[in-house]
Amino acid sequence: MKWTVLLIASIMLLSLSAMGQPNQFSTSTSGGAPTPSTPTSPESLGLQTPSATASSLTPSTQEKSQLLMKSDEQTAYAAAPQGFGATATGPTYKQVITPSGTYAPNSLYVSYAPQTVAGCNLYANLPLWMSTTGSGTIWFYEWYPNGMLDTQYAGSVYYPGWYKRWFYADVPGWHILQYYCNGWSNYAYVYVWGPSGNWVSPNPSPNPQPYPYPFYGENLVTYNFPSTGHTYKSYYK
Repeated sequence: MKWTVLLIASIMLLSLSAMGQPNQFSTSTSGGAPTPSTPTSPESLGLQTPSATASSLTPSTQEKSQLLMKSDEQTAYAAAPQGFGATATGPTYKQVITPSGTYAPNSLYVSYAPQTVAGCNLYANLPLWMSTTGSGTIWFYEWYPNGMLDTQYAGSVYYPGWYKRWFYADVPGWHILQYYCNGWSNYAYVYVWGPSGNWVSPNPSPNPQPYPYPFYGENLVTYNFPSTGHTYKSYYK
């Protein structure tokens, strides 16, 4: 009887331990994209879940058709909400986390510079600000809450400088963002508030039943064609 109780207790401890482990992050890429390092999880960093940014920002019709937009440092910093001082955006929101043992000359901020951690509601849009130190092809990486990696070809830049793109909150939970342009950027962390466990369609009719996201496999590469406004996703098992 004693051994049975000990065995059950051990199984319970192992189960709890497994539940507490963060998702395994994929680093598999395709399409010629550089292979990233495994990102540091929000749990390992001890990040507190940020509250949702009260924002009605949305990309214009013109911006929706662009993967990358030229910007400048003044605009990136000026995007901060009025009255948001050091207290509201404390050190946690400005942590610069870079890949371990890897050169990361580029910068990535979310909502406004120099913020690197933010929260938003499901289906919200947040601006991303990118400061590149050189020219080259830009690959953008997004790790989903289940560890899946979405790699997106974002075009090429011919001069160092500031650029803007948009984050779309399509799945609840933590999202980790990074890009590559002749060197890596720091990570940016976005927590999306919404029903957990499933991708929820913003247009549920005629079938309101949610279904797991992503559809297949663990990795995908997204190719956008601004001229047609279409997005193509290739799934890999």
